[in-house]
Amino acid sequence: MRQSILLFLMTSCLLVCHLVPSASAVDTSKGFAFTDKVVLAYYYIWFKEEYFLTSRNDEFSKELYEGLHPIVGAYNSWEPGIIEKHMQQMNRALIDALAVSWEYKPEPNEQNDILDTIYQKAVDHNLKITIDYEGGRYPLETVYHDLFYFLNRYKDHPAMLKVEGHPVVMVWMAYEHTPEEWQGIFDKLEQAGISAFPIMSGSYQYGKGRAYLGPFRSLEEYTLVDIEDCQLANFMKTMRGHIDDYNRTDGIKNGKPAQHHATISPGYDETKNPWRTSANGGFNGSGWKDRTKFGVTYPDQPDGAYYRGTYEAAMSSNPDWLHISTFNELAEFSHIEATYEHGYTYIDITAELVRKFKGLK
Repeated sequence: MRQSILLFLMTSCLLVCHLVPSASAVDTSKGFAFTDKVVLAYYYIWFKEEYFLTSRNDEFSKELYEGLHPIVGAYNSWEPGIIEKHMQQMNRALIDALAVSWEYKPEPNEQNDILDTIYQKAVDHNLKITIDYEGGRYPLETVYHDLFYFLNRYKDHPAMLKVEGHPVVMVWMAYEHTPEEWQGIFDKLEQAGISAFPIMSGSYQYGKGRAYLGPFRSLEEYTLVDIEDCQLANFMKTMRGHIDDYNRTDGIKNGKPAQHHATISPGYDETKNPWRTSANGGFNGSGWKDRTKFGVTYPDQPDGAYYRGTYEAAMSSNPDWLHISTFNELAEFSHIEATYEHGYTYIDITAELVRKFKGLK
């Protein structure tokens, strides 16, 4: 009897093992499903230690970073140890993916080298990586060269951010070229064997809304500084409306539905940047959003009020993804990176908001 039971158990185990694929057999190359909720943060890689430590008469002066002291210390963005410490903070914040501000720069310790290191480190931290390509305004030949370099180099990397198998690429200032010109670039990339998932970054207000849907699978607004707090929810809902209208018509026809990506931000302050003032031709003068207020002050939790307010406005539009603007754009004081001034407050608020967004406990 005992032998019969043992034989039955062994046979059952073999059958189950045959029917259920092992973890190593699961195909993870597809990345995120189209319906997955994803949280992405902008990451900047152009900092040098001297920006924090010396006084200079340019836009990277000591005054620009006055009152700002990252917990990791004054840093060079190319240092692997710094990238590692940043990713530990990102893990604590429950961030899924990074959009690395990038241009094609192959010099030593420049952006190409740093991006390689970021992809290498991201594997150990279960982070997915794409770029926010800063060259959207460049000539079309340059744009194609740069995007081909990026996508061809990383499309099969285990840390590549993908949606249903398509590598994601974000493009800043895409409105400098027409939708037809962008479609031509993405068609050319597809002919080269690269079917991308492009996102129009930081261009919604200037890109004529829905006009760029088709070549791009999402519209996104990088900064909220020019939007009144009381208008932000309606702004987000209008963006959502463009996506829904497109998906009901063209998205069905071409089989490339779009997503609604909403932005959240802890604050913004470029008043110390001499290149952003009206006197120097800055757009609308220097922008500023108080971290302790959103419309009215949150008296119970003033540090993070603007962050929570932008989150609530974003959620009113039923977003597919959330974009955090930013992890470490220190020159604009829109960072959630841990500093001696705020500690890990914004890292931990981010984790709280991510849990709410995804319905996690």
